[in-house]
Amino acid sequence: MSRHLVPRRRRANRRLILAAAVLAALVLVIAALLSTCGGPAEEPAPDDDLTVPEPPEEDVPDEPQAQDDDFVPDGNVNPLTGLCDGIGDDKLNRRPVAFMVSNSYDSLPQWGISQADIIYEMLAEGRITRLLAIFQDPSKIEALASIRSARPYFIDIAQSYGAVYMHFGGSVPAYEAIAARDDLISIDGIKGSWEGTLFIRDPDRRKQLGLEHSVYTDGEKIEAALEKLDANLSLTGSPSAFQFGSAHSAQDGSAAQKVTITYSSRNQPWFEYDAETDEYLRFQYGEPHMDAWQEQQVSVKNLFVLRMSTYDVPDSSLGLVEVTTTGQGTGYYFCDGKMVDITWQKDAYNTPITLYDTDGEELTVARGKSFVCVVTESADVTVE
Repeated sequence: MSRHLVPRRRRANRRLILAAAVLAALVLVIAALLSTCGGPAEEPAPDDDLTVPEPPEEDVPDEPQAQDDDFVPDGNVNPLTGLCDGIGDDKLNRRPVAFMVSNSYDSLPQWGISQADIIYEMLAEGRITRLLAIFQDPSKIEALASIRSARPYFIDIAQSYGAVYMHFGGSVPAYEAIAARDDLISIDGIKGSWEGTLFIRDPDRRKQLGLEHSVYTDGEKIEAALEKLDANLSLTGSPSAFQFGSAHSAQDGSAAQKVTITYSSRNQPWFEYDAETDEYLRFQYGEPHMDAWQEQQVSVKNLFVLRMSTYDVPDSSLGLVEVTTTGQGTGYYFCDGKMVDITWQKDAYNTPITLYDTDGEELTVARGKSFVCVVTESADVTVE
């Protein structure tokens, strides 16, 4: 297991400079005294070993270092992907949006998830998983389904990116978290007045998959809902999700052509590296993981597996689980058919997740979409 090492900055020791300054002043005083006693005195020979200190520099923050040697932006850079993918000025410094999406077998097919910039997969009750789909520019979403209810640890992840959290209902612990957090901006299709405007029930999905898997939305409805919010949606500085760079941290790692993650005996999704596209293709439930609306398989440039403490909520009749998203832990980063061990740190529910290599340096991630699988601390992760 990798140790988590947080690099620390060293401040310059200025005591030597101060001592030199005092010595220089003392020499000048002595010379002045000698010149007033016993007539004119010879000027002291210059002391080659004496260094007159320069004025101390102001303690200013370090200049941000270039994260990429050969990337030349030809437009706004999406802070979630590091790509120039058509982000407008009005979306660049605005909060992203994060949607709860069902991932149980009986909710498939999904719509629109292949358009997400970042996807998180985490356990829910019954050892099924749900997805958190994060978009910097939701206006491009043609259709997204099926929208499901909130869980508190998914809220933590959404707030890591400063996102507006969108969901349709929620568990009791989720509603308790929502009520307790003044810094959370969320839209709920059950307790709010958003059903029929932002959240729509598709009649075909309702007939074929059931009422709970029929809720969808699209970019036009999302943008209209954001305009109605009485909240400041600006995100100063457009903080990046990752430290992006062409020389990513996994480039010298070990081979990783296929990655299988075990959530349960039935739920064991896997990713296969496609050398033609330099991306990982996702599979689940024994077949390609498809976005039925876009008619394409889910694929990503970056794949992460993060181990987080997971436990059953005591006395929960629904079998709810809880995931500890704060603190620190271990994981793996996969890119271009290679992998490296990593560590993660998250100081509070509303602070970013920061990823490090085993030397304690912040991870450098390739530009592109990302998929993050959060697993238990003892879950099987098989790499071939």
